[in-house]
Amino acid sequence: MLIDRYLPKFDETHICEASVAASPAEVYAAIRSTNLRDPLIDALFAVRELPLRIKRRLRGERAPAAPPAVTFGTITSTGPGWVQLAEERDVELVIGSVGRFWRKDYGGRPVLAEDFIPFREPGYAKLAISLAVRPAGDGSILRYEARTATTDEAARRTFRRYWRLIVIGVALVMRRVVDRVKAAAEQTAASEPAMR
Repeated sequence: MLIDRYLPKFDETHICEASVAASPAEVYAAIRSTNLRDPLIDALFAVRELPLRIKRRLRGERAPAAPPAVTFGTITSTGPGWVQLAEERDVELVIGSVGRFWRKDYGGRPVLAEDFIPFREPGYAKLAISLAVRPAGDGSILRYEARTATTDEAARRTFRRYWRLIVIGVALVMRRVVDRVKAAAEQTAASEPAMR
C-alpha cells in the first residue's frame, strides 16, 4: 500500500472497510468526489472545535465559513494543512497532515509532500490517511486507514492521551465517510449497468 511509504511505523491507527457493489473505478471516483459533509460529522467537529469557537467569540472574531462541500479530491486545496502524498488512480489516494492535533487549533504545521517523510521536528504528530480500493468478486473492497506517528516521546504521551478521548469519534467519522462513499459508488453503478 502507498501509505506504507509515508508512515510504515506509527503510534496509532484505525481502519474501516466495506464491501461495495461497484467496480474499483466507480469506488475510486466516489472517493475523490463524494461530499463528506454530514450532520453527524459536522456535529462531532463542532464539539471538538467548541473551545476554539468560544475563544474566537470572546475575541470578537468571526468564525470562518464552513465550505459547502468537502471531498478528498479537493481537501488539499480547501482544508488547512492537508497535502496529497501519493495517488495510484483507481487504487489508492494518500493525504497527510502535520500538527499538534491535541491543541484547540490543531497546531497545524504546513509541509510539502516531499518534506512529510523526513519531518522530525520535536513535538508534532504526522497523520497519513489512505483511501484504497481493490476488486472483490463482482464488486470492490473500500478501505479507509488513518495512521498517526509522533516525532518524540513527549508528543507521543500527549497524543496517546488525546487519542483515548477521540478514538470513538474518529471511528464514527470514518464509518460515516465509508458509508457515504459506498452509497455514492453503488448509486453510480446502479445507474450505469450497461457500462459494467
